[in-house]
Amino acid sequence: METLNLNKAYGLFDQFLADLPQFPVSSTTPTVQYDTGKLIKILQKKEVMDICGVQEADLDVVDAIDIELGKVVRDLVMGKDPQQAIDTYHQMEKRIENEVPDVLYLYSRQGALSVKSLYYYKIGEWQKAITITLECIALNDYLIQQGIHTLNLRVYEQNKNISRIHFRAGQFEEGHRLLNNLFDYMLNGNDKPLHGNVFKHALYWQKVPIIRETYAYEMFNMIVEDMIRFHIDKTDQLFPSDWYKGLEFEVDNPNRQVLYNWIYVNNQLQNGDLEGFFESLKVYFEMDISQYYDILKIALLLEVTKLIQQSNYPNKTNALLQIEQFIDEKIETQERLRKKVIELCFRKNKHLTKLAS
Repeated sequence: METLNLNKAYGLFDQFLADLPQFPVSSTTPTVQYDTGKLIKILQKKEVMDICGVQEADLDVVDAIDIELGKVVRDLVMGKDPQQAIDTYHQMEKRIENEVPDVLYLYSRQGALSVKSLYYYKIGEWQKAITITLECIALNDYLIQQGIHTLNLRVYEQNKNISRIHFRAGQFEEGHRLLNNLFDYMLNGNDKPLHGNVFKHALYWQKVPIIRETYAYEMFNMIVEDMIRFHIDKTDQLFPSDWYKGLEFEVDNPNRQVLYNWIYVNNQLQNGDLEGFFESLKVYFEMDISQYYDILKIALLLEVTKLIQQSNYPNKTNALLQIEQFIDEKIETQERLRKKVIELCFRKNKHLTKLAS
């Protein structure tokens, strides 16, 4: 940001702030016409029953254990005692060993391993977390080859998790490269270095494309939120861009258009073109964009906030109040993060180290 001549941007700040109250609230129209989570469960249940030759009652055993593992995940995410969480996890491991039918053992085991990896992530044992995640990927690879193609999503998810571990371990280059390769695969089908054999076989990219495509949108939102949480204390730096740098893809639906436009706006800023940034930013905020992508708006507004804060803009105080008001009144989703951003970034005006988790 030090290479930007912010003192020559006052006119751009003035115009953006004049336009800001006129920008519309995000649309409540769904981004897709189906519930992706429910669709995955329905398709995966059918695949597992067909491939493994089991009955619904057998899957009920796995589901009951998954519910308990979900509680472990919740406790770890909420920062509760990790030792108690891992003790509960070990109890679930024993239940998998003793209660799950043999033909469903690997299927149940792969679901549990990502929870175990989360435990080691939370206590800062990065390499252990990666090793367990790779084991989870290997099991999913095998199950996908057997015909449970909906588990492609699990492999994408675990690669995303490994990138997150890299970030927490300070291995930013590795984390950004992994994400860039993953998005290139999900949106284009390109084979670049990723963890899992499924990425090396083109036929798997064609399997259950609805899930792959919609997860790409979901993961894009998740990564933008991660970038906010991991880097929001660095008020003198723009958010990292290496994870999407050079990413190109066909724009053939409204969701891809939103992602493409967001990347374009950010590229103007990363390239130092302030005039191009504010011009494209205005166009972006005037678009009819679903609430699903509100996190992308928050990220862009935080970039504008950094620019104003780092400048000697004479109307700085009022400008920050305007941006805070927009986030508070016109961003209607992301409530927890939104309130945290307002409280720590605008009202307390201090570093946001508490935001990272």
